[in-house]
Amino acid sequence: MVIDVHYHPLTEGWLSEGWWKTISAVYIQALKARGMDMSEEAVRGAVLATFWDPDGSKLVAEMDDAGIDKTVILPMDLAYAYGEPPIPVEEQNKAFARMQEAYPDRIIAFAGVDPRRPDAVGIVERAIGEWGLKGVKIHPGAGFYPDEGAAHRFLGKVCELGAPVLTHTGVWLGKSKPCDPIRLDEPLLDFPDLKIITAHLGRGFERQLCELGVYRPNLATDFSGWQLAARGHYTAFCTALRNALDCFGSGRVFFGTDGPFLRPAMPNKVFVQIIRELPQKAPEGISFTDAEVEAMLGGAAAKWLGLT
Repeated sequence: MVIDVHYHPLTEGWLSEGWWKTISAVYIQALKARGMDMSEEAVRGAVLATFWDPDGSKLVAEMDDAGIDKTVILPMDLAYAYGEPPIPVEEQNKAFARMQEAYPDRIIAFAGVDPRRPDAVGIVERAIGEWGLKGVKIHPGAGFYPDEGAAHRFLGKVCELGAPVLTHTGVWLGKSKPCDPIRLDEPLLDFPDLKIITAHLGRGFERQLCELGVYRPNLATDFSGWQLAARGHYTAFCTALRNALDCFGSGRVFFGTDGPFLRPAMPNKVFVQIIRELPQKAPEGISFTDAEVEAMLGGAAAKWLGLT
């Protein structure tokens, strides 16, 4: 079984104009580095508009092509950083529930809400208790620390609900300091029954995250967003993945894509194949077993998410 634990179905109204201008600038710079000059308008029409998938149908087709059996879909509530989106966050969570209902054997939907929202607890209670969502996505890069104030209390409530959390960790477009995985240490200790998945191997904080993984059995990680490293810096990618496995064990390191944002750079089918070929193609001095690969691609996530 192959499980993508980190995917963001998108439609324009789910995020604000401020966010779309910011992400457009990233694509403009990336394209320029490859000798392609495109305006913001062109990027938004030729690249971003291809991401729109409000009902999950594009995602399922992409999963079929890539050989991915199940995908965890994650809303992004970035309003405190980039402005409120046209479509309210509660309506977005309901849309994610509908996608899960439409594809119950393929899609696992998490809720997404900024813990600082006045009704954040109410939204997540309804999302899990009434709409059937299976976990919670948070993004500290919107400007909060997960071990302080409303965010810490919010994580306690999620623990009471018995839902796992997936949180962004690592340097990113917005505020990176709150995304340091060490800020999860107190919630992990205060709520030992709370399962937390850290996104992107804590990109930029990899060593610290891996050391934390040794001592916190309720902490896991995904390596979504590492496609460019896997292609262009293969030895560094394999080293980071080997370090994560050595610290977390093969039961707590999960495959993810961060789709659709990396789709223009690498189809998911290619990324899956790169992971499958690790035992045969890892650089000298680094090794992966077939059992580790099967666990990373889905076996471990299936257990963590209670699917098996």
